[in-house]
Amino acid sequence: MPESKGRMGYFCSLVPTEIIIAAGFKPVWVKGKAEMTATADARLYPNMCPYIKSLFADAVEDGEAEFDGLVFTRSCDGARRLYDAWKAYIPSKFHYMLEAPKNADDLAVTYYASQLRDFADRIGKASGSEITGPDLKKAIKEANKARGKMRDLYSRQKVSPLLVAGSELFSLGLELLHGDGDDAADSTSALQKKAAGSDVSAKGRKKIRIMICGNVMSRPDIFQMIEDTGAEVPVADLCTGLRSFERIVDEKGSDPFMSLAQAYLGAPRCSRTAAPAETYNRISDNVMRYAVNGVILTALKFCDQQLYDIPYLLKRLNEDGTPVLFVENDYVFTDRDRIKTRIEAFVEMLAS
Repeated sequence: MPESKGRMGYFCSLVPTEIIIAAGFKPVWVKGKAEMTATADARLYPNMCPYIKSLFADAVEDGEAEFDGLVFTRSCDGARRLYDAWKAYIPSKFHYMLEAPKNADDLAVTYYASQLRDFADRIGKASGSEITGPDLKKAIKEANKARGKMRDLYSRQKVSPLLVAGSELFSLGLELLHGDGDDAADSTSALQKKAAGSDVSAKGRKKIRIMICGNVMSRPDIFQMIEDTGAEVPVADLCTGLRSFERIVDEKGSDPFMSLAQAYLGAPRCSRTAAPAETYNRISDNVMRYAVNGVILTALKFCDQQLYDIPYLLKRLNEDGTPVLFVENDYVFTDRDRIKTRIEAFVEMLAS
């Protein structure tokens, strides 16, 4: 593969980072500003996804000097409008819109593979080096290895009390996604050593175990709120959590673009592509796998896709007897005290 030429930002887990790596760029999941500003409200609808507004405000105020390009995905209408606003207000060295299908059948996979070929051609020209088959297969192997380490850490989260706190594991995942390089490598090694310790389930008092489910989250606030109550978070089914690391791309496929399309359109899928029943089945499986006592469903404000699923998920989990709490958030958790109070009451109910 060519030497690293800089940082390529992306906003969605449907973007195949392997192609970015093969082009010689470091893939970086863009996380946006730490707080909301009036900058985005002056140019975007007030009721638009706060994650989208945070990204846009960051770029308008600070520019995108840290990135050599951006990759957008038509993952929702908000993301599509971000692309339009970005082109109108923010000069970009390189930008590309990936048209990811909702379905995962053969026709959808073939179509997405053609999209990925075009993306590889465009980003290759931007990097000044053509992406070859061997380069892409090497990048697939590299990405699979990195995700495999996270999957291994998550697989060790079935004991109680946890050897690795949920907030620690989630923060490590964010380091990897946000391209923090050597820091992430060191953190991964440290957590692997910590998780390799003896099973402490018989030595300590078991804790209330809560699973977090939702969409994008770039701060560990809600994990810390849960852990402050004495409970623990063994698993987080989020775009920036377990879902980003469960994906495995076939390393032996004859056509790496087809292999990427199959993997990225396949399971695990988010609310944008999965039917509510599919999402419920995954949550239910993880409740059993991680011996979870309660589920916290969280969604970004104004996220129509995620919010559409919530009534169905609440109904099915209640019917199963799984305690569940729904918490809406504005991405930067400006209403932290209100959320903290609700979580404390939920954990107290589970403990009783």
